[in-house]
This record gives sequence, C-alpha cells and structure tokens, in this order.
Amino acid sequence: MERLVQYLDDLEDLIFAIALKAERIRMAISFFLFMVTAATLQVACVLIALRHPPIALAIAALLTVSVLFDAVVGQSPKAYAQKTSIRAA
Repeated sequence: MERLVQYLDDLEDLIFAIALKAERIRMAISFFLFMVTAATLQVACVLIALRHPPIALAIAALLTVSVLFDAVVGQSPKAYAQKTSIRAA
C-alpha cells in the first residue's frame, strides 16, 4: 500500500514539474511575441512619421494620453507586485 502512495506522489511531482516547464515556455513565447509586436510597432511608427508627420503627431498624442490615464487610474505598482507574488506562490 505504501508503494502505491509513493507512486502517486511521484506521479503528482511529475505532473507539477511538467506544468512548471509549460508555464516557463508560455512566458517565453509571450515575451517573444511582445518583443516582435513592439519592434513592428516601432518600425511602423517611424514609417508613418516619415510619410505623414501630422498623423504621427496625433498618434503620439493619443498614446501619451493613454499612458498618463493608465498611470493615474491603473493599479499601484505595490498592488501589482502583491498580485503577481500571490500568483507565483
């Protein structure tokens, strides 16, 4: 009977180890997609600025307002850190 319990414990450890690796892979893919999107956005913004400067200025103004709005209304860094530390634990 003790062998069965040990076997189930090892099986559980294996499943959680696979889940941890899958989470790391998911985070790496997410970071890669974020970086590709950020680079594409930067290149697109430079091209727009070269072809149509007034549109580029309008886009920059909208992005500035959205970042400022998020800084004022969004959650504090301390609350975000607590939320992510709870998830990690």
